[in-house]
Amino acid sequence: MSISSEASSSLKAEQPAPGVTTFKAREKRNQGKIWWSNGIFFISMHIFALVGATYLSPATSLDWRTALLFFVSWQVANFGITVGYHRLWSHRAFTAAPPLRVVLAAMGSTGFQGSIKWWVLRHRLHHRWTDSPVHDPYAATNGLWWAHCGWIFRKPIYPRMKLIERADLEADPVVGFQHKHYIPIALFSGLVLPTLIASWGWGDAVGGFVWGGVMGRLVTWHCTFCINSLAHWTGLQPYTEEVTARGNLLLALLTSGEGNHNFHHAFPKDFSNGPHPADWDPSKWAIYLLHKYTSLVPSIARTPQSAVLQAQARVHVAQADRLVASVSVDDMAKPVENMPVWSRAETRKRHGEWVVSKNGERRRRMLLVLEGCVVDVGGYFEGHPGGEQLLLANCVKPLPTLSALPPDSPDFSRGSSPPIDSGYSSGTPSDKAADPRPPIHRTLSLASSVSSSDDGSVREDAKVELRDATKAFFGGMNNHSIAARERMRSLRVARLATE
Repeated sequence: MSISSEASSSLKAEQPAPGVTTFKAREKRNQGKIWWSNGIFFISMHIFALVGATYLSPATSLDWRTALLFFVSWQVANFGITVGYHRLWSHRAFTAAPPLRVVLAAMGSTGFQGSIKWWVLRHRLHHRWTDSPVHDPYAATNGLWWAHCGWIFRKPIYPRMKLIERADLEADPVVGFQHKHYIPIALFSGLVLPTLIASWGWGDAVGGFVWGGVMGRLVTWHCTFCINSLAHWTGLQPYTEEVTARGNLLLALLTSGEGNHNFHHAFPKDFSNGPHPADWDPSKWAIYLLHKYTSLVPSIARTPQSAVLQAQARVHVAQADRLVASVSVDDMAKPVENMPVWSRAETRKRHGEWVVSKNGERRRRMLLVLEGCVVDVGGYFEGHPGGEQLLLANCVKPLPTLSALPPDSPDFSRGSSPPIDSGYSSGTPSDKAADPRPPIHRTLSLASSVSSSDDGSVREDAKVELRDATKAFFGGMNNHSIAARERMRSLRVARLATE
């Protein structure tokens, strides 16, 4: 991560020793030798920034030109990392002409994040084994601190680094030159140049060094680190749930568009970090403009829209499955094929009987016939939007208001509820041809078998009158929502036998 000379030589020392197991590799990473040069440089930069912004060039009296230099220095490094190190060299999301490659290499050096080769190999390792506590260099599964910057303090062994493709990096002369001369390039572009600009421009060499140099490097560091840590910690996952990567608008604003990290991990080859043109991604816009209006970017890689839609669909299905699994079985629509079969006479007999609910409450059955099934709404009086009278008016036979019935009343058929004008007859329609609904929505239309050796008893049962409430609740008097229909279906207790 630092500009230490060990960044170059460390690539040669990353191969695992023979026989090293995965567990030992993780132990070696987290408890191995401290990377002293990196750690000292990293901490020293923070200490100097604190002293500089407090005493050497106080933020309270900062020249506006120095403040502008700080912002420009930060953004130059940001774009060098996001457009160059990340999208061009790590993922080959677009092709770039040699002049642009040189400029991006210089801009990325300003970020003080190691050479292109050093940075890219670790990032490719991160994508190959995302979240692996052993093989992901800055795995979020090792904790927020480790993912943010803890990993740069130690010299880890990467057992699978030899599997990472590097031929394209070694064949690139820009990458080779920058890797060989990284330290002087980084020192000049990241510290010396801002100092010279501020000194020659408006006579503020100290401010240029503190703000344009050191502070610009720190902000660039921590913005990049936030993608490794916070972008794997908090945010949305609309494209993939297979890894911890998330989308975060605030991080996108701070990192020139890298915050839509969930999309990036789902489609790392895409030149953009978001499929929609309005997704905040200045790096994408810069690449696209160079591609459209110049010859500096001959080609860009795009993800097919169908692949994006499929990815979103998979996430939606997984989320729906979890929501369904979280619903109590008692609140789900009861499968018709698993329900007992009640005759019309049995349904009429059970209507109004006393039962004890699962919560121990003693109540009476209130039975309705809906879609060929018997539904017990006795425990739904207070919750039903239509109220008690609507349920009473459409039950299988007339009943008095339940509150008026004594607990030991043996006969529920003597009383009747006040008539309610629902706009149609709630009995079974006599003119079946006039009802356009499919057969499953009418009384006795649901296929079922009734075992009886006496055909006469079946015919007698067919003469038992039951009021069918299907039309009332599912489209006649009002058009229930899907949620309301599913609520009623969750109260099913039996199928009604066919004639």
